[in-house]
Amino acid sequence: MVGEAEGRMRRRMGAWGEDGEDRISDLPDALRLQILSLLPLKSAIRTGVLSSRWRGLWEMRWPDPSSLDVRLPSGGGGAASAAAAVAAVRGECLAVVDRRGRRRMDRLSLAFHAGQLASPELKRLIEYAAACDVEEVRLRLDGGGGRGARGGTRRPPGALAVHFPIGSKLLARMSVRGLHLTASANAMVATLEVIHLHSVSLTDAALRRVVAACPRLRELELRYCRHLRRIDFTVGVANLRSLTVVDCSRATELRVPSAPHLRSFRFSGAFLFSNVFGSTVGCLEHLYLCSGGPETGLPRTNLPAAVPRLSNLTVLTLCSIALQYVSATTTVERSMNSLRELQLLMFGMANSNLADIYSFLKVCRCPQLERLFVQLPTNTYDSFTTNYLEVAEEEPPEGGLENLLLVKMTNFKGYRNEMRLVDFLLRKASCLNKMFLIAPKEIHPQGLRKVHSEALPHFLKTDVLHLERASATAQIIFDESVSPQTQPLHSEVFVRI
Repeated sequence: MVGEAEGRMRRRMGAWGEDGEDRISDLPDALRLQILSLLPLKSAIRTGVLSSRWRGLWEMRWPDPSSLDVRLPSGGGGAASAAAAVAAVRGECLAVVDRRGRRRMDRLSLAFHAGQLASPELKRLIEYAAACDVEEVRLRLDGGGGRGARGGTRRPPGALAVHFPIGSKLLARMSVRGLHLTASANAMVATLEVIHLHSVSLTDAALRRVVAACPRLRELELRYCRHLRRIDFTVGVANLRSLTVVDCSRATELRVPSAPHLRSFRFSGAFLFSNVFGSTVGCLEHLYLCSGGPETGLPRTNLPAAVPRLSNLTVLTLCSIALQYVSATTTVERSMNSLRELQLLMFGMANSNLADIYSFLKVCRCPQLERLFVQLPTNTYDSFTTNYLEVAEEEPPEGGLENLLLVKMTNFKGYRNEMRLVDFLLRKASCLNKMFLIAPKEIHPQGLRKVHSEALPHFLKTDVLHLERASATAQIIFDESVSPQTQPLHSEVFVRI
């Protein structure tokens, strides 16, 4: 593959002469750096496949600094000293604009706290980066009323705002946190491919204008944008491949009528009331559905049913409420022949929850499933003891786990239904290699007193180790592993900031 890529790159750049000599790699460094200075960052990096003389050369194609990374310090050491430090760094930051001149820029990364930059200074930095044809912009405001902001959608007087489009002809990635975002109508940003908005205040109309202005948009992430109510992408998502919506708490509707290339949809928050996807949405490969809170009965939603064509799924995460919807509404057996990883986020582990797991495995056949992750609830009592008379027990499925290799259950306490699930998996997974049973990191048995308990009792380990196993090579491990191979692929949904 590397040889093919190298050949394509050489032919594209005219690297070979008639006698097969690599003439372009023999050019002086100054000329090759001049060539690289004419290329966008992604293309400049890819020239590393041409030969060893090109590898890493892209890092020197412009005089330092090719990126502007500024983090203003938080307060400390008294108000006067903090103000002086901020003023000094602010002056240095703006002085870079004068010293550096208008040269191409890879990235503008600016992190600051409320009150440290005024609107004219922020605007000057952004306009300077745009004039330098910046390819990536990261703006982060901490302590500015972001994630926990309340109130309406109108911007408070004096609040810092970013106007879209930013103005760079080569902008490909934009990440904004904690600021207000306004957008022009009829704008066009033909190069922007990735947008991440975290704790950003913007209206439904502004979000529609931003998305509609980016025909090449392939990744959109919205986190804690709590002014959004109706997320509607009727245009601008023809090339969208990944959509993430996390805790946009006021949003009650999400509409994506057409996204033929969508492969990843990750949603966490209150379940939505209305249609999610239209009939022309692509075949999803990654799906994450989580209500984000303990179950209080089934809310009114059609979210699980509104996700079409699950036959191509390779990674699936469901919370216990979404799992209950699937179990309650799916009457026809469906096949998930491509599913390799399943993660279940269980808010409870009563008889009904165990029945939902069994029902899912019966109705949604997963013959190629290799990795199963179960996040058990952190409650310190066995819910089985309170409702074992209320719900009829569901019989476990007969098969479907023949290719299961890895099982990991976190917050494992050895309660009855947890043990029943462990016993079922050990007896049915004939190719199982490893089962991780990880105790809760901390429990609260007496009010707010914290007792750290990162190890299971010896008698419980003994009981587990004596369970029947279908796989002679199955290992039962009670210690956490930091290896990436033992972490779910969707574990970053709540990690990213």
